[in-house]
Parts: sequence; C-alpha cells; structure tokens
Amino acid sequence: MQNYMINAANAWVRDLDASYGAHYRLGGYTDAEIMRTMWKYLHRGQNCRRAWARINMHMPETLTTGESLDILEFSTAHGAMLEIWRNHGHKVRGTDYAWAVEGSGAMHKGVRKTWHSDLLSQVKETAHENTRSEPVAGWPYQSIIESLDLEVDLFDGGALPYGYADKSFDVLCCYQAIEAYAHPDQWLDILAEFCRVTRKTIVLGFNPQPVQHADDESYIAEARKAWLAMQSYRSNGFACVFFEVGQTRRGVHPTAAKFQAI
Repeated sequence: MQNYMINAANAWVRDLDASYGAHYRLGGYTDAEIMRTMWKYLHRGQNCRRAWARINMHMPETLTTGESLDILEFSTAHGAMLEIWRNHGHKVRGTDYAWAVEGSGAMHKGVRKTWHSDLLSQVKETAHENTRSEPVAGWPYQSIIESLDLEVDLFDGGALPYGYADKSFDVLCCYQAIEAYAHPDQWLDILAEFCRVTRKTIVLGFNPQPVQHADDESYIAEARKAWLAMQSYRSNGFACVFFEVGQTRRGVHPTAAKFQAI
C-alpha cells in the first residue's frame, strides 16, 4: 500500500492513537543490525498507519468486538498489525522467514540520504528492556520484533502442513506474501491449510504480479485461475465474502479477499 493510499484510507476511518507515532526503541543494537530492515519499515508511525488502514478496511470487527481473539499474521514483518491488535486486547502471534540472505536482492544498501541518518539516530534514542536473542541471519525485522516483545515463528510459508493444531486461531491474515510462498497453482492448497488452523476469519492481501512474471502467460493464467476460484470459494468450512480489486502503480489487480467460516 503506497503512502498516498494510506493517507487517503485513514482520512475515512477512526483516528489512530497518537502514541503509535513514537519511534521504535532500538538503542543498544548496532547500526548494522538496525539497517538490515529497509528504511521505510524503520518508520513506526508509517507502519502503524498502514496497518490501521488495512484493519479498518478488511477486519473492522476485530476493533469493536468485546471478545479476546487469537490472531495469527503470516509474514508479519515489522509487526505493526499485531501491535495494534494486542493493544485492543487480543492474543497475537506472527510468522516470518529468514529471507534476506546474500544474493536475494534484499540486502540493505546503506545510509544514502539525510532522512536515513536522521531516522537511524531517532530509533536509537531509547532502548527496550525485552529479551534479546542471538541474531538470526536473514531475518531483517528481528530488532523491531524484539523491541515490541512479539512472538514470531520463523518458517517457510510454502512448506505445508504448518506446525499449528487444527482451529488454533480465530483470525488469520496474510498480506502480500502468498506470491512468495508458492506458484499460483498451489495458492488454493495454502488457503486450505489456512482454513485448517483458523476458526472464524481469513484475509489474504495480494501483490501485483511480480516483474519477473509480467510476460509469463502461463504464470498469469494460473494466477487468474486461482483468483477466480477464490472469488467463488466455498470449501473446508469457509466461504469467500469479500473480493477486492484495486489499483497500484502496476495497474489494476486483485488486492484482497476475505473468507468467513460457514
């Protein structure tokens, strides 16, 4: 979700508490550890505004229910959605994958702009007092997750089945990650596994087609086939209740789908 879309969406929803504008508490981490994270994701306020917009658009019931929900977010990254949900009284857990290894194209490129050095200084102003683990190679969000004291399981989201018991969570979401987990011909298998571990609600967010597949007609055909199947999905105890098509700088494409238990 681009910044202009975040700002536009948040203009139409309830206000996000100003406390989410405070910087991450990364004092005590080395510059190298902090800079494993992309610059834009070191900005807590921006991360939380993006998460707030998504929750209000796709799962507003999680902000108004009086029930404490068990929520799992796949590929949680900086954990902003989990942070918000936890502050609303829910029990939260995330997943991630140590993907930022040499040769992946995800290595940090250093301090290049004034706002980079300013942000680095700001996130180092204070330190958290939570447990710190040994650095995990390839996990760029470790310092942020530790600073927020969130529980995150590291594993490959494309490797089925997952190590969670049946119906472990009330709500499961997975934003802009299923494309990295598997080829489109396996997306419905992943959705079925999401259904297995979830009791009530599943939300998937989609990326535009990867650049490397822009001219791959067979890949695009399989993605379209999977998306059409999701629109009419009624299986494994869930049915599609919402299918969103939106626009990014890459054009018009599916952006989100929501599935409810039946």
